[in-house]
Amino acid sequence: MAEFEDMIAGKDKHFSNDKFLTKVKSTGLKLGMSALHSTSTLFFALKSPNMSKANKLIILGALGYFILPLDVVADLLPFVGLTDDVFVITAALTKVYSSITDDTKIEAHQFLKKTFGEKYDYEEEL
Repeated sequence: MAEFEDMIAGKDKHFSNDKFLTKVKSTGLKLGMSALHSTSTLFFALKSPNMSKANKLIILGALGYFILPLDVVADLLPFVGLTDDVFVITAALTKVYSSITDDTKIEAHQFLKKTFGEKYDYEEEL
């Protein structure tokens, strides 16, 4: 956990746990549960001591872009506003997926169930 804290030290303008949670809550259902699960999986994979530093940098870049209010395509535009976020998250997840454990995927599910309660309706085969 100390390695994670060291990586984000001084970068809270672009990444913090609170900013991540705020963004998840504000865009939740618009992103779709599949994309939201991908984002949360990356968030918990980032904290894993077993994830390589190179993969953590990929994840930090993707989550930083997700959180950043200024995107290539503005989040406020209906239907297309979140496509760039989904693309960046999907690309990062594709790169690091083989390094993500089933426990991390389950942790992401539990986080989303706790955050959205009955509104969370996504199941993935592990």
